[in-house]
Formats: sequence, structure tokens, C-alpha cells
Amino acid sequence: MKFNELEKRLIKLKEAGYLKSLRRGPTGIGHLVETVLGISETNLAIPDIGGRIEIKATRRNINSLITLFTFNRGVWKLKQSEIINKFGYLDIDGRKALYTTVNTSSPNSQGFYIQVDKEKNIIVLKNSIQDEPIAEWSTYVITGKFMTKLDRLLLIFAETKIEDGLENFWFNEAYLLEKPTPEKFINAFLNNEILVDIRMHIKDSGGVRNHGTGFRISEKNLIHLYDKIRKII
Repeated sequence: MKFNELEKRLIKLKEAGYLKSLRRGPTGIGHLVETVLGISETNLAIPDIGGRIEIKATRRNINSLITLFTFNRGVWKLKQSEIINKFGYLDIDGRKALYTTVNTSSPNSQGFYIQVDKEKNIIVLKNSIQDEPIAEWSTYVITGKFMTKLDRLLLIFAETKIEDGLENFWFNEAYLLEKPTPEKFINAFLNNEILVDIRMHIKDSGGVRNHGTGFRISEKNLIHLYDKIRKII
């Protein structure tokens, strides 16, 4: 699909007004966008802008989070089992677990917080009950991962309403976001817009199951990560 064709489809989508969701639940918005735009995946080849674009649709005025990427490799300063045993809790399945969301503004209820060290170019996971870092991510590595995965993004906003128990969407605003920058990515950490999700537990065998440490952001704040912003509708 060429960009002008995508633009025409988005204009028609806006003109169509409210459309009934074809699927219940949080994934209904993305499924509906793919269906009405005539695409079958969340990224699309647009040859005349130089490659593929990721497509994300979000409900306006709802602070839903998306995972930009996950990254664990070589970041832990303590054994993961030690981290879970020291800071974790028993989950509903009776396992020792650690599932928590961490930000830069203040320690969370489990004492975790994030520090950005611009001199060393690292992002550090810490806990208020110990001085030593728990994990460190190179800012070069994680900004590179973000810029590779979400180099171009089509962000579509929708108004929502409920009729007959089903969610209805009016897709009335869309932006093509290009040229993400490391500076904006790091500033999003400092502004408490990017959060870190720790997601791991100890298995019955004694090993650790790590679901991937997620770097997450509110969908409405994605626009702050890019230098080039083109409004389509």
C-alpha cells in the first residue's frame, strides 16, 4: 500500500463516524482498525515512505500502557532468584514472585525506583533498602532497541461510547510519527512517562521464570518520542 492510499482510507474511516467493535475487550480497538483498513497485521509496508510502519490505535483520554520492548540480557547485578526471595511475595499460586511497576519519581510500595545516570549512560534499577544497584541497562542499547522496533509509527486516536453493551469507536485523529531520538526517549524516563515492569517468579523446580522486563509507556505519550510528526486526519 502506498501512503496516499492509506491516507484516503483513514479519511474515510473518520467520515464513517462511530463503528461497533467486532470483538469484546481491550483488543477490540486494534482488531477493528485492521479490519476496516483492510490489513491483517499490526505493521504495514509503505514503500513510498521508505519501509514498514507499526500501527497502534488507542482510546482517547484513557491512560492505557503499551510495552515498547522487553530486555533482560546481562542487566542483573544480583541473581534473579535472590532478587525474588529478598523483595518478592507469595502469589495466588503459592509461588515466590515479583511483579511490580517501577518509575523514576519515587520508590514504589516495594521500594523499587529508577535512576537515570547521564554521565555513565545507564538506567539503574534500585531499591530503597540497599545501596547497590539491582539492574543496569545501557542507554545506548535500549534506545537502539526502541528506535529499531518503532522507527515509524501510525498512531490513531478514537472516541469511544457504549451501545447495547458493545464498545463503539470513532477514529477521528491520526499521526504518522517518524525519527525517534535517544534524547526524547531518555527525557521520557526523566518525565516519568516510561515505566519498567519487572515480571518474574520462582518455578516449582526452583528455577526462575522471567517473562521479560518490559519498558512501557502510555499510548498518548508515544507522540513525545519522535522528532517528525505528520498529522493525517
